[in-house]
Amino acid sequence: MKKSAVLVLLALALFAGLAGAQGKTYQLRTSTNLAGTGTIGKGLAYFVDLVNKQSAGRIKATANFGAELGSQAEQVEMCRTGSLEMVVSAPGTGPGTWVPQFMMFEFPYLFKDNAHYRRVLKGMEAEVSRLTKPYGMIAMAGQSQGSRHMLTKKPVTKLEDLTNLKMRGPNAVYISMFKSLGAAGTTMDWNEIYTALQTGVIDGMEASPSMINSMKFQDVAKNLTITDHIIACVYYFFNEKWYNSLPTDLQKLVTDCAQEAAVYQAKLDDEDQVAALDKMKAQGVAVHVPADKAKWVEACKPMLAEYRAKSPAWNDFIDKILAIQ
Repeated sequence: MKKSAVLVLLALALFAGLAGAQGKTYQLRTSTNLAGTGTIGKGLAYFVDLVNKQSAGRIKATANFGAELGSQAEQVEMCRTGSLEMVVSAPGTGPGTWVPQFMMFEFPYLFKDNAHYRRVLKGMEAEVSRLTKPYGMIAMAGQSQGSRHMLTKKPVTKLEDLTNLKMRGPNAVYISMFKSLGAAGTTMDWNEIYTALQTGVIDGMEASPSMINSMKFQDVAKNLTITDHIIACVYYFFNEKWYNSLPTDLQKLVTDCAQEAAVYQAKLDDEDQVAALDKMKAQGVAVHVPADKAKWVEACKPMLAEYRAKSPAWNDFIDKILAIQ
């Protein structure tokens, strides 16, 4: 066969391969354990719509919200095994099963403010992906869920009022924090909190105003103490095998859409934190600002040394977080 004919055949084969890749439809099933009415849920809906529009049908994206597919841990496992292509998860209570130092993203009185926190999320994205890679996932589009406060059935106006209250927290850092503050911490899934408050299984919980209002927890607990103790977050965790199976242009499209959704959620969240607090006040929630805030901060200070001492991996992760200002 002549060289020119071989070149023609190779060109045709290459064209056929490209055409096949262009014609293939990729499924992108996504999920979050948070409500679709919250800013994370709205950000996910925005991401899915963006991917569907910009891929012009080459990617078919769908979203699930709340406990539709199970708990956060179950959804993360589905993403790891490929039953989902992407899960929106708090790093500490999702992939933190395998990389426990991710819980440092939710650590009491560690970050200056929300702007600082968002810089940390962006700056740590590559490190989070590196640490989740052995478990078949990569991370992007870190999103703040806002500064967290304590919602209780009884008024908490000073640190001593928290003594022995049964408080829900999502992971071990929260439980350590509650112990440091004199309360009794317990973990349970996000979607179990309403009933637990209603039946008295717990005396209180903590989250940002937007998160609390998205689940209407204020219906069963009428006191909010402004503590600003922790800022929490989520990342978009993609199944790495699925992401790597995409053509290069679709990888870029998904990444760009994820980052655009994070920007959208940030604006939405800043606005909704204010609006949600106003709604809660209008619904009869009493808002308390403790005068002894310094005592709360001081009580949690020893925790950092304790967590540094856990292992070199913990210490290294803490150093990397604290290096971002």
